[in-house]
Amino acid sequence: MEPEYSTVLLRFGEIGIKSNQTRKRMTAMLVKHIRSTLRENKVSFDSIRQEWGRIFIETPDVEKASLVASRVFGVVSTSPVVVTTSELDSITSAGIKLARSEFKKGLTFAVHARRFGNHQYSSQDVGAQLGGAIFDDLSEYNLEVDLSNPEQEIYVEVRKEAAYLFAKTIKGVGGMPTGTQGKVVCTLSTGLDSPMAAYKIMKRGCIPTFVYFDNLPHSDESCIELVKKQAQTLADYIHNYKVKLYLVPHGPDLDEAMAQGETKLTCVFCKRNMMRLARGVAEKEDAEAIVTGEIIGEQASQTTRNLRVIDDAVRDLPILRPLAGDDKVDITALAREVGTYDYATDAPSCCTLAPKYPSIGADLEKVRQLEAQMDLSVLDNELNMSKVVILRTGKEGR
Repeated sequence: MEPEYSTVLLRFGEIGIKSNQTRKRMTAMLVKHIRSTLRENKVSFDSIRQEWGRIFIETPDVEKASLVASRVFGVVSTSPVVVTTSELDSITSAGIKLARSEFKKGLTFAVHARRFGNHQYSSQDVGAQLGGAIFDDLSEYNLEVDLSNPEQEIYVEVRKEAAYLFAKTIKGVGGMPTGTQGKVVCTLSTGLDSPMAAYKIMKRGCIPTFVYFDNLPHSDESCIELVKKQAQTLADYIHNYKVKLYLVPHGPDLDEAMAQGETKLTCVFCKRNMMRLARGVAEKEDAEAIVTGEIIGEQASQTTRNLRVIDDAVRDLPILRPLAGDDKVDITALAREVGTYDYATDAPSCCTLAPKYPSIGADLEKVRQLEAQMDLSVLDNELNMSKVVILRTGKEGR
């Protein structure tokens, strides 16, 4: 007889170490987002309830609910569980049935148990009794006990009058629930890095507004469609908040910069104007920071000297670079997990103005002097000409 999975157990991490008031508020937000994503993905459920350190979804579709809930920021992991009473005999009976369904023959195994509340037995008692019963009852499986490095495991959580048994854990995205922090403007460039910078900041509870700087006529028209796909993939991780993508024309101010004849500084001028445009979007959206995908030393414009010069363009908002110290291999692996990797590898060149030998150590005073000769009022026109794509409709937000 197959075990009867009826519930999904959800774990959260950092929320659990907050003060009582903060933990209560964040957990309530997390439950709200879980409820929204289950409904959006058409996963039926009977209830979502909280206990200390855990959230439980009672659902007839535990497999799908486990996967869907694992993609909500704040969820560290999920497990489909079999629910029984906290009586030791009931735990043993359910555990044998679970092992018979999930275990493979000829492999090592272990039972891990933990308890919350007062019971007539210890966690070690649960592990010893269930482990021994599995070994005896499944003798034809030729199992061996290995408590240090088992090939297959059963976990038991005893909570007051109930016990939850499971053999599988699905890794969640972790982080903090969306909305526990404020709005941020996330710049996207169709490449590999900027979507992952946005993702990392979203993971910390921030609500994103995406911005793409359209370099036409100095770029390929297909870049806009690619960035829309990237932004939509990221927006699908957000629940209960509106998510927008600003498409900001960026060609006119690039032409203004090129007119200065300092081609080595093209990328520096470009990035400074991007930050100014991002600041303009932040004002419209009441955002509190700008997020970029720069990695120290990854490109000529991303040396520490040039980053300092770029930051000088916007002094009243923090510019966050969550990938600054990351390795490319780690960013690539994360992009595969998140779902934006293929879009980045398909991207054509979205800028044809990059010089062959760009400056790696721009002089701030020189840059300021050259910009004083430019007509930067073109930036206001570009902001006014921006197009806004609604990626998600939200029930709340600032």
